[in-house]
Amino acid sequence: MIYFLFSLAVILAFVLAYFLFQTHKKKTLLEAELNQIKERYDENQFHLDFFLEHTSDFLFKFNPEGIVTYSSMNVVRIMGRNPNIRLAHYSNSYSDNPINLKARERIDGFLAGKYDTVPPYFVEVNDARGFPHMLEVFHKPIYSDKGELTAVTGIAKNITGIYNAELEIKKFEKEQILILDAIPDTMFTFDKQGFLLNYHAKNEVSDPLSAEKKLGENIVDVFPEEIIPVMTTGLERAHVTDELQTVEFKLEIGKKELFCEGRFIKLTDDRILLMMRDITAQKQLEEGLKLAKEAAENANQAKSTFLATMSHKIRTPMNGVIGMTNLLNETLLNAEQRDYVETIKVSGETLLRIINDILDYSRIESGKVTLEDSVFGLKRVVEESLNLVAYEAKGKKVGLNLYIDENVPEFFYSDRNRLGQILVNLLSNAVKFTERGFVSVKVSLIEFKEDTVNVEFKIQDTGIGVAKEDIKNLFKEFTQVESSNSRRFGGSGLGLAIVKNLLKLFNGKVSVQSELGKGSLFTFNVYLKTPVGEMTEEERKTAGGLSRYEVDKLGDVLSGKYPLKILLAEDNGINSKLICLILERMGYVPTLAKTGQEALSQMLDQSYDVILMDVQMPVMDGIEATKRIRTLNLNPSPYIIGISASAFDEDIENAKQSGMDDYLIKPLKFEALRSKLIEVGQMRFPFVS
Repeated sequence: MIYFLFSLAVILAFVLAYFLFQTHKKKTLLEAELNQIKERYDENQFHLDFFLEHTSDFLFKFNPEGIVTYSSMNVVRIMGRNPNIRLAHYSNSYSDNPINLKARERIDGFLAGKYDTVPPYFVEVNDARGFPHMLEVFHKPIYSDKGELTAVTGIAKNITGIYNAELEIKKFEKEQILILDAIPDTMFTFDKQGFLLNYHAKNEVSDPLSAEKKLGENIVDVFPEEIIPVMTTGLERAHVTDELQTVEFKLEIGKKELFCEGRFIKLTDDRILLMMRDITAQKQLEEGLKLAKEAAENANQAKSTFLATMSHKIRTPMNGVIGMTNLLNETLLNAEQRDYVETIKVSGETLLRIINDILDYSRIESGKVTLEDSVFGLKRVVEESLNLVAYEAKGKKVGLNLYIDENVPEFFYSDRNRLGQILVNLLSNAVKFTERGFVSVKVSLIEFKEDTVNVEFKIQDTGIGVAKEDIKNLFKEFTQVESSNSRRFGGSGLGLAIVKNLLKLFNGKVSVQSELGKGSLFTFNVYLKTPVGEMTEEERKTAGGLSRYEVDKLGDVLSGKYPLKILLAEDNGINSKLICLILERMGYVPTLAKTGQEALSQMLDQSYDVILMDVQMPVMDGIEATKRIRTLNLNPSPYIIGISASAFDEDIENAKQSGMDDYLIKPLKFEALRSKLIEVGQMRFPFVS
């Protein structure tokens, strides 16, 4: 019995040792597996932490009450929040963006058992500094073995950059739509083959095109047949040249006709934009402006024609009055008769000056006056201007004084006639408004720069003066300080306006200082060029010679030196008589013709060296007669001098284009006619000294 028990004990000991050995072996294996699992976990955790550290996503977990129990370490970098802080509600970091309300309603409903799942959603949260971040959240619920919700794991993907970019894109698209809606153009997008890809229409131009029904169709099917060639050409050129192509065409909408403009713009190698605009109003405006321009030009032409006609009508009798007065002044007269003749002469010259003012102002206003440069002596020009007002000044016992500084150059290269006209207008005013005392001219040098000299003129008088409030009106057209019907001083009211405008040609200005009852001081400056190189004695003599204002006595008889045959074509009896008297004093007896037709007939009968051709004559005028004479191809050809009261530049140019060799303006200057005959005589008889 004892043996049996002992044997059983030994067996049990062996069994127990075996089980202990197996248990230790399993424990060792389990510990090894546990270590491997822990290593894999640590490795996975390392990879997860590494991934999260370099991404904008983070992990979090909250319990069924919504309390956050875990957040990944990278939440510090992304949100600036400490991941070790727990027990905060998941919604604590939500912003006040309305998008969060729907998300929270869904999560709270899920935690309360109202919903089975929580689909991905967007929320906006504030980081530790209060800046918003847009997150896309994915949830994974965790259940116990009993099916109870124990926690919710979430992954938050930070899409703030994408979200902001989408907002900018939407904002840009909205702006583009607003801009497109504001543009009054209809826009089409075609590919390079001409197929319609897109369109945007905001006006009635697109209505007859029915563009919305023609997407995908070719351009030849989009537009009316009559404008297809224009549109296809514009599309092709825009694609080939890469340049903007503009076309114009008409569209009929019902009974209404629209003028349209199309602009083809190459956007890419396969996309071409067409912008169509209704330009009917613009076309109507252009047509209106064209009609207005034509009306203005017609009115200006009518004014020019009227002035030319009036010039001719007034100058023609004035030619007779002044010419006969000059001839009469050369005869034997007693003192009383000579005084009468001088009065007639002054009156005639005053009237002629008013006519010249009106014509000059008209030419200046139309921009047809330019400077004609020549060399002249400044002192001579000023003296000539003083000579023209000397008679009136002598009659009123008004003294004339001239002062020229020594440093002012003697000769200049500019327009002596226009400079003289400025001086005469100012001197005439000064003498006219001065009853006693003096009128003085002072010339001084302001600046000498290279070949241009800035010269200042001061014209001072002791006349009636001008009130301060009236000075501003002095240089206005057709304006006189004393404008009542009982005024003592006449004039056109254009003299100072002409001075102001002529000075612009010299780049100069004029100013005035005046005191009522004490006289006036007019100051102006002009920029004049100096002659290049040294002048010869002959050039000095010519530059200081006679001015255009002076009228010499008739010189020596010319017919003995230059036996010219002269034909005079003049329909006005007085002017014809005057010119004949002048020619007779030079030794010539002209043949007379009263019309251009008669002058042409005379030329067919015999030859003439000189034809004095009036421009305006009945039956056939001087222009037409000259053209016909030139077609005769006469040898030698007569020297034709046009004579007319029309003083406009275009009239002179027209006369010369018709075949006239020269042109003289009425009232005829004796010396001017004499000089022309000497020129012709020297050409016809070159060996006569």
